[in-house]
Formats: sequence, C-alpha cells, structure tokens
Amino acid sequence: MGKRRRWVRGVACCLVMGALASCGGGGGGKVYEGLVKRTPSEPPKPADEVRGERLSGEAMELLKNADTLRISAEITGPGKHQKISVHMDRHNRCTGTFDDGPTKSGDIVMISAKEAYFRFSGEALDAIRAAGEASGSPEAAARARERTALARGKYMRIPTERRAPSGASPTQMCDLGTALGDLDGGSLTDLSGTRALPERQWHGRRVTPLEAEDGRNDMTVYLAAGDKPYLVGMTQTRDDVRMEMEMSDYDKPVVARAPDPSLVLDLADVGLGGGGGSLFEV
Repeated sequence: MGKRRRWVRGVACCLVMGALASCGGGGGGKVYEGLVKRTPSEPPKPADEVRGERLSGEAMELLKNADTLRISAEITGPGKHQKISVHMDRHNRCTGTFDDGPTKSGDIVMISAKEAYFRFSGEALDAIRAAGEASGSPEAAARARERTALARGKYMRIPTERRAPSGASPTQMCDLGTALGDLDGGSLTDLSGTRALPERQWHGRRVTPLEAEDGRNDMTVYLAAGDKPYLVGMTQTRDDVRMEMEMSDYDKPVVARAPDPSLVLDLADVGLGGGGGSLFEV
C-alpha cells in the first residue's frame, strides 16, 4: 500500500519542501510513464482506479513539463504553522512570501542564482524587537532595537554562498527544476492504485479529486477538470500534521525585479556580514 502512494507523497515533498528549502535528490529509479503491467491472472481494475491512474499519469507529465508554477502551501500541527506562496521558474527567478513563525515572515525576490533579496514583515520585526527586550539583557535589547530599525522596510541581499545546516540555499528554494528534481529521475516509481472520485468544487474551481491513504497518511490530490488535468492542489494529514497546497499560474512568466538600491540593506550593516549569525537574528 505504501509503495502505491509514494508518488503522491513525493510530489508533496518535492514541491512544498523544495519551496521552503530543498527537497533534495537521492534515490534510484525513475518516474514510471505508464500503467503498471498486471499478469493475466489478476482481476480487472475498477473503473475509478483505471481513470485515476490515467489522470495521475497525465498530471505528472504536465507538472514535469511546466516552465513556471506558483505554489501556495500551509502546514499546521502541534506547535507548527508554516505558510508559503512562491511563483518560480526554471532559471532561478522567483517572488513570494512565507511565514515560518512570529519572527520569520516576509517576502523574497530572486533575480538569478547569484542575486536574491529578503524583506522582513513589520510584524516579524516587532516580534524580534520584543524578544530582544524580553531577554533580560540590556545589550540584546539594544541590539534588537537597532537592527530592527535598520531593517524595517528594507530588503537584505542574501549571500548566495550561505548554506543552512541541511544544505539548503536560496537557489534551491526558488528554482522549479530543483523543486521537481525527484520527478525527473528520482525515487517516484509507481502511479498505480490511485482512485478518481466524482468531480466537485474546490477553492472555487471544478476539480477531479484523486484519493490515496495508507496507515498514517490521508491524502487527496486535486486535478483540474477538463482536457488538461493540471495538478492544482493537495491535502494531506500525517499523524497530527496537516498540509494544504494549491498550485496555479502554470507557464505564466515570473516577474522578478531587483529592489531599488535605496531599499537594499547590506547585511554587514546589521551585524550579519561575513557569514556570521542567522538571517533571522536581526
């Protein structure tokens, strides 16, 4: 059962984690482009399964061939709430917003693999300042006031050489080719067993739901109804964590422009130059 659902979980991993940081490669095999062959002794498949497998295969091909895509996702669970909306292409261009907690929200613009900018939201800067003032350290409070004042309304250029512990980088976060890497030759190997449900409305559009579940996972994938079954959304519940994702703006150009130089703040001005400190430790 788990193997039959791997492609659904894989898409969720590649798109959501690719947008938030990086899904990462690894794994052998490739996407199986067709229905799984069955032996003559096996009983005929139900009609909803035949249709589900056909539609899921078509949706995967449309997704793999997309030049641009907007991904909007929200993940909630005990002590966890993340939101992101990113419009990206295959040339390291993207624009978007994300919220990874009170002190970690804002918007990002990426122009190329070597040029990316981040701007904190006003709410995040208020939370950072409040945390500094609540620390009990006069030095930390003063530093938080100074840095948040400098950063308010400004974009900070993200050093492209910076790497998170996991190896994530702005390039990985904002490139559709990287986000879909596993779909172009990774570990997604089986599209069988997916059931198509009757068409219905979902977020204001007509969709065909595809249902999948196994032990700890409850998943529904939503495809656009009509001639081209684009993947337009997904919901997944895993233990106590729920994820809802929407996909739109297939092949629409990404408009990413560098901010005016007067609005760009050098990270060194807030004490984060030279690779020291975290981007969120303003």
